[in-house]
Amino acid sequence: MKAIQARSYHHGNLRDALIIAAAELIEERGSLDFSITDTAKRAGVSNAAPYRHFRDKEDLLDNVRHLAFMGLHEHARRLLDDPRHPKGSAEAIIALGCGYLEYAREKRAFFSLMWEDRGQMATVRDEIESKLSGFNVLLEAVTAFCRRLGHCDPNSHTQPIKIATQLWAMAHGIATLECNHMLDLFDRSASPEQLLRDSSLSLLRGLYSRVDDEVITATLAPQAELPLF
Repeated sequence: MKAIQARSYHHGNLRDALIIAAAELIEERGSLDFSITDTAKRAGVSNAAPYRHFRDKEDLLDNVRHLAFMGLHEHARRLLDDPRHPKGSAEAIIALGCGYLEYAREKRAFFSLMWEDRGQMATVRDEIESKLSGFNVLLEAVTAFCRRLGHCDPNSHTQPIKIATQLWAMAHGIATLECNHMLDLFDRSASPEQLLRDSSLSLLRGLYSRVDDEVITATLAPQAELPLF
């Protein structure tokens, strides 16, 4: 987000420049503690200018949230397209989960904005369903994995969307605990990536018979050599 300067509105769109200015402020301060006036100053416009595009700060934050979801989707897409994570492999699924942890860690303030209820969750839910959030990338990876193992019966408990939802919830839970400094509350040696990897493999192996275990194992790269990010 830092790569695009808010002052680019001189050559483009003021509305987009204000959204980027707000994103830059959030990234720099690590919180949502800024005002519309701060955004106007960052963009180099009058204090009244933002109100020609946004009703209030919440309206502006809604647009920043969309930018954050786009960033998550692009991050996931790059990971899935990386040749180090073969299509249909458990490794590709694990890489996406670890990528989610990375994104939440590096974009902590945005992560909170993306998922917290700010009094308009019904609207947020509708927007998330219609936008690229990264979930569809995970679903693509899980579907390829299920097809590789010959388990894509839509009436089965191994339906890809059910597995993807479980994996997403797992990664989100670990990311949330880490963001709140609670992951190592009981196990001081807990590693987010290792916990994610172990839990994901347990889930995938638990869904299939022992016959498939060798197939799943064959889709894993040696852990010591696995480039998580």
